[in-house]
Amino acid sequence: MTITTVLFLLAIIAIGFTCTYAIPTSFLLEERIVFGALLGTVIVSVLGFFVAWATSVNGKMILITTGFLFICSTPLLIKNQLVIKADAASFLTRFKLGWRDNRCPKPVLLLIAISSILSARILHISFGKSPSGGVTAAHLSVFGDWSAHLAYASSFAFSDNFPPELPTAAGESFSYHFGVDWFAAMFVPLGLDIFVSLQVSTFFLSIFLPPMLYFGFQRFTSNHRSAMLAVLFFLLSGGTAAVYRFLFTDLPEEGFSVFGDLPRSYAFDGFDRNWVDNAVTGFLYPQRPTLIGFSAVIFVIILLWENRKERSSPAYLYAGLFTGLLPIFHVFAFGTLILLSVIWAAMHRRKQWGLYLVPALAIGLPIVLWQWPDRDGTEWHFLWMLGKSSWNTNMWNFLWFWLLNTGVFIPIAILGILRSTTEIRKHALPILAFLIIPNIAIWHFWPGNNAKYVIIFLLLAAPFVGEVLEKLLSKGGVKCFVAVGLIFSLTFTGFLDIWRAVDQTTSPYPVEYLSGSDLMVGEWVRENTKSSSVFASANTNTHPIRVLTGRSVISGFPGRLNDLGKDWYSRDQDLRKIYGKDDDFKVSLAKYGTDYVVFGPLERQNYGFAGSKSRWIENQALPDGIRIVYDRGGYQIYDVSEINE
Repeated sequence: MTITTVLFLLAIIAIGFTCTYAIPTSFLLEERIVFGALLGTVIVSVLGFFVAWATSVNGKMILITTGFLFICSTPLLIKNQLVIKADAASFLTRFKLGWRDNRCPKPVLLLIAISSILSARILHISFGKSPSGGVTAAHLSVFGDWSAHLAYASSFAFSDNFPPELPTAAGESFSYHFGVDWFAAMFVPLGLDIFVSLQVSTFFLSIFLPPMLYFGFQRFTSNHRSAMLAVLFFLLSGGTAAVYRFLFTDLPEEGFSVFGDLPRSYAFDGFDRNWVDNAVTGFLYPQRPTLIGFSAVIFVIILLWENRKERSSPAYLYAGLFTGLLPIFHVFAFGTLILLSVIWAAMHRRKQWGLYLVPALAIGLPIVLWQWPDRDGTEWHFLWMLGKSSWNTNMWNFLWFWLLNTGVFIPIAILGILRSTTEIRKHALPILAFLIIPNIAIWHFWPGNNAKYVIIFLLLAAPFVGEVLEKLLSKGGVKCFVAVGLIFSLTFTGFLDIWRAVDQTTSPYPVEYLSGSDLMVGEWVRENTKSSSVFASANTNTHPIRVLTGRSVISGFPGRLNDLGKDWYSRDQDLRKIYGKDDDFKVSLAKYGTDYVVFGPLERQNYGFAGSKSRWIENQALPDGIRIVYDRGGYQIYDVSEINE
């Protein structure tokens, strides 16, 4: 990590920290720092995006963005310098308090320390060097989901993707919340490569998430112990699969040495019986937008909750403006907050809710409509996933499904909500909607996306589970013993999956992600082709053209395109025509304005070429208007731009 990267991250925190003083709500110093990391990320990313659109993704863009925001925030900093000094003095005073005191900031520092250590370890091993001089991937989330995120981030960093188009489907709108990948791209002008940029941006966002959860959960629990337990229950979620698969299968067979090479993920089994993955290994790291989305949901709820009695109009307006930007970063966070706020507004019917909802919808809805998929993947049904896997459709299996995937979390959460104060209860009951939503329809082309609603329920309901079990623990005796057993059942599966993520030797990882030849061809393409070039390449999970150059391709991985509502099938068939050199293959090339066609190991594997050369030169003759421009390391690249003129 370069010194300029560190300064940039500190600038983000400083800008966001200063902005918290524009909100007419009293916060603690440690809250302002954590909130500032989120606010700074969103503000710097949004402004930087438009500056880059007007200029380019370079150091000048970073300087203009941070400089402008510092100039704008300086008067606010000067105006509130006495308040800042008082906040700092309060922090030092409270730091001397014992751990049991709810005002003590030490639990927050502990959460930051633990999340920093775990995040650093997971991300440090996420990419490595392969024997061929290429890159290895150490976890499924890196090999799978990060292939898409690398392509998205590279499209901004190396291909000036403005206005944004989906780089994995040339010519299509960017129907994905790309904000967090744009944030990663901002680190490339600071001297980081694209892999480290993803690692650093993920690390920065991940270390502030646990304290953000803690601050939010504190508002709905009676003490900080309950809030800490709630953070634990959410981050170590994963159901009860490990209770059987590990304790009664893997541990007896392998002994304690199994901890050195855990043979499987316990919260996820390939979408057979386990569909709700662990929050950390299944959502926060692979699905990077959640790093901002989950924090944003908690932050806005804190704002609205703290101002429920004061009815501060500026606070509602600030929350509404912030919410309106969320579809760029995490559309599910936007939908969550809109759904909850509409219900809460119907309960209270105060004019302040208009100040929240109007800007939130005015800014957010156009972004959502722009991202909206071309096709509708909704399929109405009852009892989520039953019939979509090995489960049979009946009530017994329905109950067993949820016990396996979420353990006793749901009944304890409902109990906690019912036992809470009247004010908290009436605001908390609407979160049950996130259990109803996935049980009445499959809302996306890929059924597994319904788990995104369940994880939001787990996020919002965690403080109520923490409160119930903390009360049970404090009673001692048999009740304490029962509480320990329940805590174990709620966290053991997630613990094992996170342990597996920090172990670099867990089979089958690490695996080669990109070879040395892949890196060479990627570098050549970046340096020798226009950023607007369109490539035909194999639509496999990963490909150096997508990951390393950000150039648009005819088709990325079909499963992801289908999930985004794109017509992956037509694109796949066009690729087959191109690589098979069908009679009308030039029509397929022209259809997407293709500039280059790649023949490499993945193309030969995907399209059935036995030899090391492409089918185009098997007869020692290139089609008219086509010339070879790269031929090394098992790759040939053909310039086909002339036939599209």
